[in-house]
Amino acid sequence: MYGMVNQAVRGLVIEKFGPETWTQIHECAGAPENFSAMEPYDDSVTYNLVGKAVEILGIPAESILRTFGEYWVNEVARKHYDKLLSNTGRDFADFLSNLDHMHQRIRVTFPDYHPPSFRVKQLEEGKLQVDYYSHRPGLLPFVEGLFTGLADHFSVRVAFEHIDDNAHPLPCKRMHVTYVAIT
Repeated sequence: MYGMVNQAVRGLVIEKFGPETWTQIHECAGAPENFSAMEPYDDSVTYNLVGKAVEILGIPAESILRTFGEYWVNEVARKHYDKLLSNTGRDFADFLSNLDHMHQRIRVTFPDYHPPSFRVKQLEEGKLQVDYYSHRPGLLPFVEGLFTGLADHFSVRVAFEHIDDNAHPLPCKRMHVTYVAIT
């Protein structure tokens, strides 16, 4: 993953738990204190940071990853990539449907970027089927956090229903995403 991801992990920990906690987490994980945004880092660096955060904070990995996904949208993407956000979709469903196109645009800047892939199908008004493909295991809670942050961005409320892997033949994580406008 690129350093900007680990920078955001650092920012979240410092904001929520303080700089002393960040020092403890990055030192225990054997990770640098700071990261170069445009430099690729081995995925193990990020996984180790999350693992040590689980140990030190006593918070389940799923909760940390969801919170990080929301933080990424609300604190990183909105501040640094707002134009990319606004160009990817006019509403929540449109944005999710265009995730793969957005990732292709990002690859121009980050040649070693290996993004996930999403197949989005409208099941009915306010309900999408999302198939999430990734070579990185265990990040579905992060995706939920991203979608929750995007829901806030587009003023909708969102709920997730996970579809058992045995209930479909594809090598992906499938979920139904229900959304409704906040009035």
